[in-house]
Amino acid sequence: MRRFLLLLSILITLLGVGTPVDAAPISSINQSSIFSESDEQTTGNNSTQAVCAGARKLSIPTSTPVPIEGYRWPTRRLKIYMETQDKPLQAAFRGAVKAWNKTGAVHISWCRDKGRADIITQDSSLSSTAPSTNVGYVSSQLGSTSTEYNPDTHALIRARSTLDAGSLDYASLNFRTEVAEHELGHALGLAHAPEYMHSVMIPRNVKTGITKEDRATVRLLYGAH
Repeated sequence: MRRFLLLLSILITLLGVGTPVDAAPISSINQSSIFSESDEQTTGNNSTQAVCAGARKLSIPTSTPVPIEGYRWPTRRLKIYMETQDKPLQAAFRGAVKAWNKTGAVHISWCRDKGRADIITQDSSLSSTAPSTNVGYVSSQLGSTSTEYNPDTHALIRARSTLDAGSLDYASLNFRTEVAEHELGHALGLAHAPEYMHSVMIPRNVKTGITKEDRATVRLLYGAH
């Protein structure tokens, strides 16, 4: 009888009878949205990252001087990591960070730990040959920015801004910095501005730095006063 009870106990243990286990939650993750622009043309894809249930939705202004993407960082204090080793581009990104910090809307600080960074700056070859009726026409992309965000809470999760070294190394520091400001604008949640606006977010005519319209927009987006 004891042997029978022992065997029965072992069988119950193996089958897991009477010990229900909660199923693990499953979440799906899509790849980050990629937004590329050049001095000639604009291309882009949008996708999102799944959200944990119960997360708080961030407030997004409905009207801003410069268009916004509809998402932002959940904090105004951000970490940025310098991945590019290109000296001229490093100077451009540093100048762009200082310029956005001067708006008073966010405080972006450099960090040495890539894993802790909200924004990563890098360089890459973005040049591509575009079909055209003009022989030898080449579209040279100056920069691009990819972002991951939560579609349910409107919260940015991470961003990666890229500058094309081959296209910008021989440009002036001022122009490189303006392009970097444009890319970090995307990393903060700003969208492309129409051609008629006075904004650093105009994609095909980056001839100005951050304007009062850009400052007002990012301050509204992050609730800065």
